Formats: sequence, C-alpha cells, structure tokens
Amino acid sequence: METEEKGAGPGGIERRVGVGIRLKLFGFLLPLVFLLIVSVTWMVTEFTNATLRRDLIQRGAAISRVVALSAGHSLTANDPVGLDRLVSETRASDPDIAFVAIRDASDIVVAHDRLAERGKPFHPVPPLLPLGTFGDTRADEGVRDGRRVIEYTTPISFMDRRVGIATLGLSMEGLAAAQGTIRRQIIAAAAVILIVAFFGTLILSSFITTPVKRLHRGVLSLAGSETFHPVPARSSDELGALTRNFNRMAERILSQKTTLENQRTALQEKAHQLEEAYISMVRVIAASLDARDPYTKGHSIRVALMACALGRRLGMGEVELSHLERAAIFHDIGKIQTPDDVLLKGERLSRAEEEQMKSHPIDGTEILRMAPFLQRYIPVVRAHHEWYNGEGYPDGIRGDDIPLHAQLIALADAFDAMTTVRPYRQALSEEEAITEILRFRGTQFSPELAGTFAKMMREMPRMDETTLKSMAL
Repeated sequence: METEEKGAGPGGIERRVGVGIRLKLFGFLLPLVFLLIVSVTWMVTEFTNATLRRDLIQRGAAISRVVALSAGHSLTANDPVGLDRLVSETRASDPDIAFVAIRDASDIVVAHDRLAERGKPFHPVPPLLPLGTFGDTRADEGVRDGRRVIEYTTPISFMDRRVGIATLGLSMEGLAAAQGTIRRQIIAAAAVILIVAFFGTLILSSFITTPVKRLHRGVLSLAGSETFHPVPARSSDELGALTRNFNRMAERILSQKTTLENQRTALQEKAHQLEEAYISMVRVIAASLDARDPYTKGHSIRVALMACALGRRLGMGEVELSHLERAAIFHDIGKIQTPDDVLLKGERLSRAEEEQMKSHPIDGTEILRMAPFLQRYIPVVRAHHEWYNGEGYPDGIRGDDIPLHAQLIALADAFDAMTTVRPYRQALSEEEAITEILRFRGTQFSPELAGTFAKMMREMPRMDETTLKSMAL
C-alpha cells in the first residue's frame, strides 16, 4: 500500500500521490464492518434470548390454562383418577415441565406428579420476579427444590364457580441451554463473517483502486491546456491527482460526446445489475418461503415452469416469458407475513385462519411496492387468486379484467396444489387434477385457458427433481 510519492510529469501532470486510496478504504471499511457485525451480533443475540424467553413464558401459561380447563369437571366430580391422568399426561407432554399440581378450594393438593405431595397443603415459593398475568393466569419466576422455575397459577372454575387452583412449574434449564447454544452459533457465525469481511474488504479496496489507477495512468499520457473552470481538488490521494489532471484535459474530454454515452451505458448496466440483484434476493426469499413448509417445497418453481410452458403455447415472446416467470416465482411472496401456526397447520384452516391466509396477495403487493422495478409484477401477484366469474379475492374482478399472467399462474398454482401431498389430504393424480381444472372452466378459470392447460399437461412429461433443478438454474 502506498504511503507517499511525489513528482510531476510533462506538462505539470502530477504522477505521484500521498496516502493511497486502498489504504484509506481499508482503514475506513474494516472498522465499520467490524462495528456493524458486533452490533448485529449483539442485537440478534438479545432478540433471540428475549424471543425464547417470551415463547417459554407464553407456552407455560397456555399449558396451565389447559390444565385448569380440563381439571374443572374432574375436581367437581371428585374423580382422582381423571386428575391423576391429567397431571401425568401434562407432565409427560413437555420435558421442560418441572411439576404439575392441582389443589382444591381448601388449598390441599389433590393431584401431583409426585405422589408424596398429595393430600398436603401446597407451599408456594416466594417469587424472585413477577412476570405478569396472562388472562387469569399469573406467572412468577422463582426457585423450587434448587431449580429455577417459572410457576403459573390458574384458578379452576366449573359452572362459574371456583373449585380449585392449577399450578404448573416450568424449568428454565432448557431455556438456558437453548440460549447458550444459539449464542455460540451466533458468535461462531459472526467470527466467520468477520474473517470473510476482512478479506472482502481487501478485495473490495483493490477492485475500487485498480480502475482508478488505470485511469490515472491514462490521464498521464494526455496533455491539454485549454481554458476552462477548474474543478477544486483538495485531497492528496489518487482522486486528488486525477482531479488536477482532469482540470488540464477537461476541454478535450468535454468535446468527446461519446464519453457521455459510455457513462450512460455504464449507468444502465449498473441499474440492470441492481435490478437483477434485487430480483435474485426476492427469488431467495420465495425459495425460503417454500422451504418453510416441506409439503410445498419447490412450489414456486413448479408453478413458474408450468405457467411459462403455457405462455409459450400461447405464443409469448422471451421477454414476456421472463416477466411471467418472475411473477410466478413471486406470486406467494406475501406468505412471508403469514404466521407459521397458520401456514404450517396440519389440518384444515378455520374461517379466521382462511381470511388471514387470503391476505397474502395484498401482503405480496406491499412487498413488491418497495422496489420500483418490481412494481410491474404487482397486478399479477395481487390477482393470482381472482376467479373468472368474479368470486375470487382480494378484489373480486372477473373475466378479461384479470391480468393474463395472473390467469396462467392461477392454473399452474391450482394444479400444483392438487397434485401435492398435504397433511390433511392425499395428492390427486395428474389426470384427476386435470379433471378438476376442466370442471371449473368458466367459474374459477377461463374456459379457453383451462382447455389449453389441460391439453398441455397431458402432453407434458412429468416434472422430476432434474427438471426442477434445471429450472432453478
């Protein structure tokens, strides 16, 4: 790395510079990256620890409420066998549960996972830290039998009458172990990123300075002295030398309009690269979304493959097919905002959950709206669940008002959903799925497009892993 060089060439053009840009960039970027990584590591660790703790507290409160709800009838009916079974099953359901106790209105333990505690008065431990209430459940952090636990106390009511109290102890050892594991993983990942950042900073500084040095050497070969308004140059590095040399040859450069055209082309190329990078990022997000649910893995790629195949049959050109393929990849991007307990539910959704799931076209619209060059895909992503007869969602548009790309994606999406195994049903065969597509001609799908799609799928070879991987590439 250069420190200081001086001298001048023909025409007074400066040849040597002070502290090099590479050293300046390295000295600026490396501490900045280090601070960023340390800050992100700390924030992620704290957020993860808080999330794990919050989930543990809420899980314990939910279990305590279930025990209280389940114990009411057995406690009123004086059914010790039912209470014992409830306590035993609850204790076995979660390894973090330290104890389960059910006491009557007199505060006498009538059921406990430890037989020796039955028939005795319940002895609460003084709380170290009150954690708050969750409905009618109170949570306190304390120490019982030498173990740090969260104790939940929930009143047991039956027929609007309080008949007892359910107490649940949740051990914090599992939480501490999980937090420790995640902390070590985050620190290890941060160390790897820091090493990569170190070498990446070196390479980046080299990439930035090499073109500048080449341009500087090119400037040295030019000599010009026409009058023009000089550009101020106050630094002593390569850019300062370049500016001073530029002042001497600017009139000649300004006369060459091709330079402006080259700059415009370079900017267009950079804009294109930025667009491709952003689209690649959204592709990764879409693939990650598919991977959240093992039953839908590869869904977006399969939908894109079928939609583009149908588009080719309709005579679309390569540019339009490229837009169609991207819209298909992005069509379910809004599901990134759908909670896991809805998206990954192993049975049919409730009406409220269905409404929540139906919001993903609008959520996808908002995500794509963040990038100006992705907004062209908004109408397609928003409309891919619209029906031909107007009974779809979210806007209830019908017929030719539905974008053509959205209609193609809807056909591919429905076919893939029907031929994919779900937890609550078996997959249909391809022929059965085609039959269903044709059954909904004129209602959910365009009659012409549904017919063309059915004919194509009967002629199209079955999609296997090799096909999907080649499509992903």
